[in-house]
Amino acid sequence: MKLLHQLSNAIFQVERVLVIILMAVMLVSIFAQVMFRYVLNHPLHWPEELAIYTLVWVTFIGGSMGIKRQQAAAVTFLFDRLSPGARRVVLYLGWTLILAFAVFIIHLSVRWLSLPSMFLQISPSLGFAMFYPYLAVPVGFAGMAVHALDLLVRAGREEA
Repeated sequence: MKLLHQLSNAIFQVERVLVIILMAVMLVSIFAQVMFRYVLNHPLHWPEELAIYTLVWVTFIGGSMGIKRQQAAAVTFLFDRLSPGARRVVLYLGWTLILAFAVFIIHLSVRWLSLPSMFLQISPSLGFAMFYPYLAVPVGFAGMAVHALDLLVRAGREEA
């Protein structure tokens, strides 16, 4: 299971780099849009679309990173009152549900992206297949699944 933990850590490092790059792209595209619209009085059409697609990617990758770092929003006032044994059971159940949900979403999104019409949809301003922005869903949830599985295994090990 050390291999699973190393895989989760490697995915997290790739996610960190991707989020930094995507945030920089989003910042530059929004800055370009503002400069061209308000300073040069010649608005561009593609920066807004690019910013939206990068935001979508950052959202799904960031969700995966939140699972890895266990920083998802949680209400813990009941969890904190449980006995240590009950906490482990609830934690194990929680990671199992997150993993099951991630695998379910991966399955649905891969089926969705496999539709023949997916490559026929073209983004209006940038002109590339909408498959690439939509790919953020299975990629983000795949990272979530790996991180949740790693945390599930680690929670199970702490039980023993």
